[in-house]
Amino acid sequence: MTELVERSGLFAAQRRGRADSPPRRIWAQDVLVRADRLQAKLNAIRADNDLVPGGSMLAEEAEARLTDAKKAARRISLRPRPASNWWRGTLVEAAYQNLHSAEILMATLYDDAQVAAEIPEAIARVEVALDRDDPRRHAALKLQDAQPADPGTRERFAKAVQVGFEAADAEHARLRSFRNAVVGSAAVLATILVAFIAYVWNHPAVMPLCFITEPGNTKVCAAGGSAPQGYDLLTVAALGVLGGLLSAIVSIRNMQGTSLAYDVPTALAALKLPVGALSAMGGLLLIKANFVPGLSQLDSQEQILAYAFIFGAAQQLLVGAVDRHAQQLLAAAPSKAASSARPEREYGA
Repeated sequence: MTELVERSGLFAAQRRGRADSPPRRIWAQDVLVRADRLQAKLNAIRADNDLVPGGSMLAEEAEARLTDAKKAARRISLRPRPASNWWRGTLVEAAYQNLHSAEILMATLYDDAQVAAEIPEAIARVEVALDRDDPRRHAALKLQDAQPADPGTRERFAKAVQVGFEAADAEHARLRSFRNAVVGSAAVLATILVAFIAYVWNHPAVMPLCFITEPGNTKVCAAGGSAPQGYDLLTVAALGVLGGLLSAIVSIRNMQGTSLAYDVPTALAALKLPVGALSAMGGLLLIKANFVPGLSQLDSQEQILAYAFIFGAAQQLLVGAVDRHAQQLLAAAPSKAASSARPEREYGA
């Protein structure tokens, strides 16, 4: 019994330590600041207004949602699983969805002046998140000329707040799924490449990266020897990785900064490394097989390594479509913190 009490006290101390520790991520700090601001606003509503029983219930539920948002931002969990939380976005989504839910509930408690002040932000959020022909977007736009004192206006305003936040959360779920697909593809490809390189290391004759030089008709391999060896494929793969890294650095120039919790640009950069190695290996294999017209043999080790590096950098031709899709998703996913202006979306974009 004493041991159980001691363990309970240790667990409580660990929970307090996590609750009191400063957040390590920017999104967590954002959630905590916004939750405190909404809590202050909710306290002011309670103090300045004589809430009916239904309003009091909504205020209590909003406060509970703010508490849960803070817990998620503080990483307070009975079974913390960092890898699972990162992959599924559990803490991020729990924090922001609770925060959004609190704002939706509080929208029905605002007075006329507060409704009038919040309508432009609600409209902007809906414009960012919904397609041009979406009827919910048209309904939200009508709030510009509505009277805040009208009960119907209040209901439409609360619905616009709900629709805007839910649409933004759906866009972020798509972005997280895309990031996971990119990271998973990079991990699987890297694992297969490592296994293949290890096999060729022990069986160099399986994939000899050697060419006949002219004049002299002597054989030169990627690692500088005159016969296939395990270092050949490893050297080519390393040059391909360096070429992919160069391509990743260049592509970062076209990536816009983002305040989103999911680091898509880093995931794309990680994908380019194994793809660069695969591109270098495949490119030299195509040259050796006389697949490229007019280019059948390489005369020196330097040429072999140079082509490996060039093929590694050229993987951008393959991954460029993935980069463009990522840009579209980043543009379609508004910031979790606030709405941002951007061109109107076409239907189905």
